[in-house]
Amino acid sequence: MQRSQDTTTLSYTAHACKDMGPINAKWNSAVGLMMHDTLAFTEDGVPLGLLDVQCWSRKPEEAGKGALRHRLPIEQKESMKWLKSYRALEQAQQLCSETMLVSVGDREADIYELFEEATGDSSKPILLVRAMRGRSRTVEQIKLWEKLSQQPVAGIQEVRVPRKGNRRERIAKLAVHFTKIRLDPPKTKNSKPVGMWAVFAQEIDLGEALRHP
Repeated sequence: MQRSQDTTTLSYTAHACKDMGPINAKWNSAVGLMMHDTLAFTEDGVPLGLLDVQCWSRKPEEAGKGALRHRLPIEQKESMKWLKSYRALEQAQQLCSETMLVSVGDREADIYELFEEATGDSSKPILLVRAMRGRSRTVEQIKLWEKLSQQPVAGIQEVRVPRKGNRRERIAKLAVHFTKIRLDPPKTKNSKPVGMWAVFAQEIDLGEALRHP
């Protein structure tokens, strides 16, 4: 079973009421609520329902707190939503120990504390996080992306890319590389490195446009 999570903004700008908070950048006056939900799917993509829902209102006086994110503990950041969601999945895992549960997060979930939370115990759910960039991470003195591209191709994965605007639907072929890496903690955190697997998928051609009758 897979579990996907994402954050949604609920705008009440046109019907603002008490306790609403900012939902966009400082220059935008939109107000409302923030919601982070955790939706469970089967491996075939059949939705099973929500495992966890977090809803909160940002405090206007905390606008700009992102500039202090490197000094604040994870418990005082909105990023804590990812750990709470993963812990909800851990509870579900205890109820179905014979089922493989996979937690899937987008690039916003690329945080050390989440990786630390998910390692060290083989009975925990598997964590899969998409990373947008290497963030200057190095493995054996080599940049992470460069290290991954040097690994042998483990296989070719075909992915259906849906039509968008004038771009036709097509099949993209991805070369998949992977290797085990060690992720060092942030300099502000007194923790041990985390061992994990990194997967690198890169398109090897422009894809094949699908023909429709």
